[in-house]
Amino acid sequence: MDSLEKARKKIDTIDQQMAALFEERMQAVTQVAQYKMEHKLPILDGKREAAVLEKNCAYIQNEPFLDYYADFMQYVMELAKQYQKTLLNHDKVGYQGTEGAFSHIALRHLFKDEEIKAYATFEDVFQAVEANEIAYGVIPFENSYTGEVGEVLDLLLKYDCFIQQMYDLKINQNLLGCPGATIKDIKQVYSHHQALSQCQQFLQSNDFAVIPYPNTALAAKFVSEQKDNSKAAIASKETAQIYGLHVLVENINTSMENTTRFIVIGKKANPSCGDRFSLLFTVDHTVGQLAKVMQLIGDYGFNVESIKSRPLHHAPWQYYFYAQIVGDLADEKAVALVQNLQKVCKELKVLGAYTIQKNEE
Repeated sequence: MDSLEKARKKIDTIDQQMAALFEERMQAVTQVAQYKMEHKLPILDGKREAAVLEKNCAYIQNEPFLDYYADFMQYVMELAKQYQKTLLNHDKVGYQGTEGAFSHIALRHLFKDEEIKAYATFEDVFQAVEANEIAYGVIPFENSYTGEVGEVLDLLLKYDCFIQQMYDLKINQNLLGCPGATIKDIKQVYSHHQALSQCQQFLQSNDFAVIPYPNTALAAKFVSEQKDNSKAAIASKETAQIYGLHVLVENINTSMENTTRFIVIGKKANPSCGDRFSLLFTVDHTVGQLAKVMQLIGDYGFNVESIKSRPLHHAPWQYYFYAQIVGDLADEKAVALVQNLQKVCKELKVLGAYTIQKNEE
């Protein structure tokens, strides 16, 4: 056995020992996390981290290795914090908006008892999932009348988050006003731009000033606080109850089949457990590359239920694609498909497997 093989064999033995010690360390971290939960202590303890780093670095006898070991220990402690966050926040679910928003309503259908956290933007929810502040996020993905929420596709591309589940919520928009107001009093209508689009026919038949708002629930909250009979919001009946508004006109959306599809995002992709899976991919900007992808999917016997394109922000006039495919991602054909797509696609992200639940209420 030559010197290289001897060194590699020694590294393999050390790695095995390190793996066992890492497991022991993480088990101890689990106990620390449980104590912090019980005593409501923060995850970050800066003084403790500094002391651990100083103490461990003192064990190093070979000066050239010291900086590398310091980096190693900082990474180990960062992993420990991430794991603690996962344990402490495993039952927290986030959404964009405020109480009464359709995202909040969808979340409550999907998660009955979990702790809820609201965020100002979709990106805030993605960042919270990626940072383990919450276990899952509930995000509007597409509306049957107004189409996709393009920003969400961009965020799925940008962040290390994956689709765990899809949920279809029947959307009934309503005109909400202050107690005592009538439709004749209304001059301004506030709501999210998608809700306004969903009710375009009703709005065009009335002489209202239409004013976009960050979301439907915030619009209702604003109208409630103004106590002005000339102002109204478009939102759900649940939102009316929360903010003490009256329903002036029910079901004003243009399409009576108005449905919003929500996605549940998490930090890990589901490799199975679903009858559909989604892909994000890019191809070289040359003739026939997209056709090759579609041909491969067809050759393996899968049906593309939906395909969408979005511009790549860093590359003018180039695009990435989202494909929703009917099939089991754990199936041998799906595994082979993904392997072959990796050869054809410039970039490929498997967003995970999922089912689509429906709510018709």
